Amino acid sequence: MKLYFVANECLASALKDALTHYFDQPDVTAIDFIQPYYERSVRQLAAALSRDLRKNPDEHFIFLTDTFGSTADHEVRLLLARSGLAERSVVVSGMNLPLAIKYYGLAGSFSFEMIHDLAEDAQQAG
Repeated sequence: MKLYFVANECLASALKDALTHYFDQPDVTAIDFIQPYYERSVRQLAAALSRDLRKNPDEHFIFLTDTFGSTADHEVRLLLARSGLAERSVVVSGMNLPLAIKYYGLAGSFSFEMIHDLAEDAQQAG
């Protein structure tokens, strides 16, 4: 299961860098949507997904995005819907370091279905 951090400005890269204090070379893809060049970030996100799907056509994805409805969050959801990957992806909005650490640990040890259910429970409780 692949973990992506997608956020506006430099939050995604900063969280990936912060993970290096807890894990040795974390396998996370970070995409930053920096205005006014967000189209470049959309292309980077699409290219990263394509690369991961070439490596493993059955890959599942977890996306941590900054704020629900932000440009980054919206573009992730739009790309997943257009590419047909929404059914094997979990999108969690409201990223922060504790959440990043939690999902990084979950991605390696839990099934996609379990993570999907956890994310749904968290959204309903939030």
